[in-house]
Amino acid sequence: MTRTKGPAPLRHPRRRAVSAGAVLALTAGAAFLVLPGTAANAAEPIANGGFETGDLSGWSCPGDSHADGGAPHSGGYALASAPTGQDIAPCAQTVQVRPGASYVLRAWVKGGYVRLAATGTGVDAANWTASADWTQLTTPFTAGPGTTQVTVTVSGWYGTGVITADDVSLAETAPGTASPTASATASPSPSPTASPTTVPTTPPPTTTAPPTTPPPTTTAPPTTPPPPTTTPATTPPPGSGDTVRVTNGKELKAALASAVPGRTIQLADGTYSGNFDATVSGAADRRITLVGSPGAVLVPPTGGGYVLHLDQASYWTVQGMTLTGGQKGIVVDSSDHVVIDSVTVHHLTMEGVHFRSSSSYGILRNSTIHDTGTAGDGKGEGVYVGTANTLTDRSDHVQILDNVIGPRIGGENIDLKEGTSAGLVSGNTFYGDGLTGRNYDDSWVDVKGNDYVIEHNTGTATTKDGYQTHSQQPGWGCRTVFRGNDSDLTGATGSDRYAFDITNYDPASCPVTITTDNTVKGGDGLTNPGIPIG
Repeated sequence: MTRTKGPAPLRHPRRRAVSAGAVLALTAGAAFLVLPGTAANAAEPIANGGFETGDLSGWSCPGDSHADGGAPHSGGYALASAPTGQDIAPCAQTVQVRPGASYVLRAWVKGGYVRLAATGTGVDAANWTASADWTQLTTPFTAGPGTTQVTVTVSGWYGTGVITADDVSLAETAPGTASPTASATASPSPSPTASPTTVPTTPPPTTTAPPTTPPPTTTAPPTTPPPPTTTPATTPPPGSGDTVRVTNGKELKAALASAVPGRTIQLADGTYSGNFDATVSGAADRRITLVGSPGAVLVPPTGGGYVLHLDQASYWTVQGMTLTGGQKGIVVDSSDHVVIDSVTVHHLTMEGVHFRSSSSYGILRNSTIHDTGTAGDGKGEGVYVGTANTLTDRSDHVQILDNVIGPRIGGENIDLKEGTSAGLVSGNTFYGDGLTGRNYDDSWVDVKGNDYVIEHNTGTATTKDGYQTHSQQPGWGCRTVFRGNDSDLTGATGSDRYAFDITNYDPASCPVTITTDNTVKGGDGLTNPGIPIG
């Protein structure tokens, strides 16, 4: 929601420790020397890029990945990984690079969706393909002035079948300013069941044929292809532990404080007075579940603070209850794989649900949010992902599915901030009758992050536009895919009223996709002049 006239100063970078199961840097024996100014003399920095050791030495991969000798591209082995409904099967290795040098990352791959990425300080580049036959992916990038290492990642997408990769290589194409002399350092190997990395990895559409050419690659923020039209298998395994039943606010606070993986906290119908905090994580196979009916109502006694705050509390499911009367409804901080399902959130002075502090792989679905931002200052977004004016909040891969957001939302229905990427907004109903215009809120959805897919949503009652993109930071607000959305702009005022108002467009560095199955009623058209449709 908040916009500045130009790029704002960044806060001190803060990287959250990647939990087990994340894509972590790991390489062994990747030392190489480069003579100053002579890229051609650089040895191959990627260790075991052909997997000819017969194992995954030098790589950090999920437990089901392996070196397969069945049908490699060359030599005797290739990488084989099988993404599950809860995993993208990322294999990663960190290598050294020279500050300011240009590189091309290459790999031969095949599978339903395969992505090849390079990430690091000042580097976030990727390319992808979907092919049943061996295809070479190339991902060019330029190291930043202070970049000395990047993480190379080969990954798939949720449940799209086995991916295969071989002959992964990195070549310097233009010299930089310094020669790396040490080997790439190893990071701890992740457990296959814990949180994935915040490195963006988003898939191509799956219900329609994927693009014949991958999206453009840049060395600015992530170049990630769009996620699938159909939602991946996002229903997590239920908790398998005990059940604690609570009937009042005091009991609920005690149950949250003593929660353990696998436990279910069952709310009886009634009023739960308090501000409630969860600070314990579950696990991928033992989620913590907080569940009640809409008749279980959480409400702060003073009308302030967060009604429910999940802080470093990954693998929670929050289901069914009503949250009302606070400053914010549900705030998710530094918590991955949180599922918010079938809740009702209403009458708050600020936003309804907020994913922030690099909370990735969150899901909000089947829920109702209305009457937010009752303070009337335009800071009452229905759903808010990320943090304004910083790129350090990597709340990536957040999915907002099949919700009713409105009426009387005192800001954008959804605000997707710069620094976040690779999320999915699908099947929602938006009412924009609460837009105030006081803090630039004049659309249902404002996309400032990268690589979002916005699909099959319906919106009515807006003051100006249906959907907007903005580049609050250079290289952000790009590569959004809009498809199958129905926009009713009846009643919008002023000039330049569009279903999709794309404020920064460049076909190479900041593209956008607006498909022909989007519809608009009223206003001045589907999109502003100069933006391609189709």
